[in-house]
Amino acid sequence: WVSVVVMTLGLAASGGEIQDAYRKWVRPRTPDTAEEQQRFDQLMEPAHQVTEIGLERTECFGTCPVYSVMLKSDGTVRYVGIDHVPRKGTRTGEASQWDFNQLAEYIVESGYENLESNYEANVTDLSTTYTMAVINGKRKLVRNYGGLGPVKLWVLEQAIDATLQQ
Repeated sequence: WVSVVVMTLGLAASGGEIQDAYRKWVRPRTPDTAEEQQRFDQLMEPAHQVTEIGLERTECFGTCPVYSVMLKSDGTVRYVGIDHVPRKGTRTGEASQWDFNQLAEYIVESGYENLESNYEANVTDLSTTYTMAVINGKRKLVRNYGGLGPVKLWVLEQAIDATLQQ
């Protein structure tokens, strides 16, 4: 039924609405340019010097998820689920090198090293999110109580969380 409606409306059935708009208005797909190839090579053999990335979410008075995850540049992952999470207990595994390098590159480009060490709301009952990165052998920790840190910190927290969904 959906494909009939799509064809009746005259829309291309090859992709979603945004993909079709991209194809129509931005550009047709062309072979990789030297810049795109350089980007690919950079992600495959990074120069970011990030060796560890971590995130920990703490309890609140409600049902906030409580867990921690540590990703290392060698591909190892350690997850500890404590409360209000689908998976409780300690689990280990492997992460995609591509995903780790994307996170590491974002950490460097976003200026994570220059963030304040503490962002805090003057209220109670909120969860605290800790992030951590080891860059060039130096450990940087950021405490974000109540989500009051800058949006680039929130983006990093969400991106680390997304690696758990894979």
